[in-house]
Amino acid sequence: MDTQSINDELELLRLKELFMSDIEIRSKMAMLICEEDSSHKDFCELTHCTPDIAKMFAEQLLIDVFLTPEEIASERERLERMKL
Repeated sequence: MDTQSINDELELLRLKELFMSDIEIRSKMAMLICEEDSSHKDFCELTHCTPDIAKMFAEQLLIDVFLTPEEIASERERLERMKL
């Protein structure tokens, strides 16, 4: 995995963590990512991400988005080790 791929995965992980942080945020993110607008402009504004990352997030399976804090920490640690 190259550095850009690792950084993209870390950014997706940040969005998953945000998604899991609060039911209100989760609802907003879910509604915005499902909108017909393929640019995901509103989603990007809410989450402070790029349209490319928003598209990747939209393509995630729901089961891959629901992570526990422990799973998030473990995955972050694994990705950070890969960057070295």
